[in-house]
Amino acid sequence: MDDRTIAATREAWAGLRSDIESMCAGIWEHPELPMMEYQAEAGLSAWLADHKFTVERGVCGIPTAFRAVWSNGEGPTLGLLAEYDALPGQGNLAEPRRAPDGHRAGHACGHNLIGAANVGAAIAVRHAMETLGLGGTLVVLGTPAEELLWGKIAMFQRGAFDGIDALLTSHGDQQNGAISRPCLSCVSSEFVFSGVSGHGGSRRSQNALDAAELMVQSMERLRAHQFNDAVIGHVLRVAGLMPSITCDEARLWITVRHESFERAEDVYNQILPIAADAARYTNTGFSEQLISASRGYLPNHTLGRVLQSHLDVIGPPDWSDNDVAFMAELSKACSPQMDVVLDRKTRLHTEGCDPFGQDDGEASWYIPLARVNWAEPLGVLFHNWATTAMSGHTSGIQGGLMASQGLTLTAIDLLGSPAVIAGAKQELAERVGGRRLSPPRCGAFELMTTAPETFWDGTWLSGDRLAS
Repeated sequence: MDDRTIAATREAWAGLRSDIESMCAGIWEHPELPMMEYQAEAGLSAWLADHKFTVERGVCGIPTAFRAVWSNGEGPTLGLLAEYDALPGQGNLAEPRRAPDGHRAGHACGHNLIGAANVGAAIAVRHAMETLGLGGTLVVLGTPAEELLWGKIAMFQRGAFDGIDALLTSHGDQQNGAISRPCLSCVSSEFVFSGVSGHGGSRRSQNALDAAELMVQSMERLRAHQFNDAVIGHVLRVAGLMPSITCDEARLWITVRHESFERAEDVYNQILPIAADAARYTNTGFSEQLISASRGYLPNHTLGRVLQSHLDVIGPPDWSDNDVAFMAELSKACSPQMDVVLDRKTRLHTEGCDPFGQDDGEASWYIPLARVNWAEPLGVLFHNWATTAMSGHTSGIQGGLMASQGLTLTAIDLLGSPAVIAGAKQELAERVGGRRLSPPRCGAFELMTTAPETFWDGTWLSGDRLAS
């Protein structure tokens, strides 16, 4: 990129900086559960429409998804991914202490920053393209329910990603820089055990809670011998009402994570018969309700190096002394036994495997993807009230701003470098090799798009299965 291109791009982004900051704050102030992100979707869609993007709301039949397109003639097609869902039970004030704010959810993974930063980058790219006379097409995908690893898979299945040459996105982490390393694949499903209610003093058979507890005990006993290489999480979402009523329904939500999608799927398929056996032994009913099955991120060093080259110039988030002090206090409140460690540099990260899953991982096996991460202190935990607090504070917003500017410069660079995109596609093909990929899968599409509240209150019913 020449000096004129860089200057015009940075100027376009600078003109949107205050809008990005306002959007970060606005989404944070109104956290919404996955598949119920009505205000966030409306705000981001309107922002894009105001800047001449053609916005299709409710794309793919998903009420809180959108697809926004702007084109300036022939050239590559770049996709920018926006996330904006929050996590249940993690509402908190933007203070360095546990201070619930009364919201049902909280941005404990910083998706308010992702949505604002990535959409702001797309708008800045659009303005820079006009100034520079640069051809190409921008596609912004508003993707709900990332925390369920659901939205992008559903949209990918239904064609929202079609025609995109490369994808760009961002996320929080404990490190600054471009990320080109895998994260964990994940299979997520809810097991529903059904029994018979009755007085707990007289009727003790056909207790759905017995089945769920037997399932958990059996799974944990077998873990060490059969699948100790996998990360298995579970929560009992429905487990009865009171001891004097035999439990007639128990719901066990499990996730199976592994770097290899095939191994995660294999472990899940070992667990599934355990649930059926637990129901048989307790004379209860059993049904399996798939939520999603997502591959982890496929690295792409070709795109990662381009992104990092711009982060080398931008530098880490522009934290003030007050921001650093806030993060230090927050880290100590969250992890008092740890020293405060904050990454103050940017670099390309290629080693290891991130211990979480992301549904853009599924897309990355078909379309090359680049991600920029911004750092939180090592002691601040994701999916924790502390990240909610930081996501609403200027210290968190600075991370989103760094990411947004990096994505803007990278997009302009790629639009003018079709050969780099071709190289990224070649790298993807080499990494996938000859393996045959099973199609993306997510469950309960009709329910999630028409009655998502039933998912969150634990009454949803779905006939979807992993094999479907």
